[in-house]
Amino acid sequence: MTRRNDTVLAALQSGFRPREERITVLIPSRMRNGSQWLDVVIHNVSSRGLMAGCDTPPAVGSYVEIRRGTITIVGRVQWAKARFFGIRSQDRLSVQGLINEPRLANRPTASSDRRSDSRADHGADSRLAHEAQQARRMERSRSFASMFQYVAIALVGVTLAVIAAQGVYGVLSGASAKVEAALAQ
Repeated sequence: MTRRNDTVLAALQSGFRPREERITVLIPSRMRNGSQWLDVVIHNVSSRGLMAGCDTPPAVGSYVEIRRGTITIVGRVQWAKARFFGIRSQDRLSVQGLINEPRLANRPTASSDRRSDSRADHGADSRLAHEAQQARRMERSRSFASMFQYVAIALVGVTLAVIAAQGVYGVLSGASAKVEAALAQ
């Protein structure tokens, strides 16, 4: 058994690090991929990167710029799957700063991002709103499930305590009745 523990300890000391904690958020932002600006939603953040989602995620290995308010994050795409992708940032991120940063009144503009059809912007905004609404609904569902689990475990605990108390009472009352009968003779 100690040999296995030594192997695990050696593996940990040789460079394996525990994964950094991610903070789950829903932050609508803008992303520049090449010369194109896209709407994205940041789903979780750590001090060295983030996970975001959009309709057309960037290719793995490409460099992107994400803006939220006055904060600009430059990073490299590490992975992409379906609508989601992960970015390793160039610099350390201030997680609380990103969470508390208000949106800018005007979006960043680029000469290639001129949209003549306002319905395209509305569609992107409605997708972001829908995605945020789904995330809030999921969080409420998780909260309810957690509360339900706590109540169920408490009820099982109380039920087991009552059953144990009845068993102990039965054993002690039977012994007590025999003692009283013996003393009465």
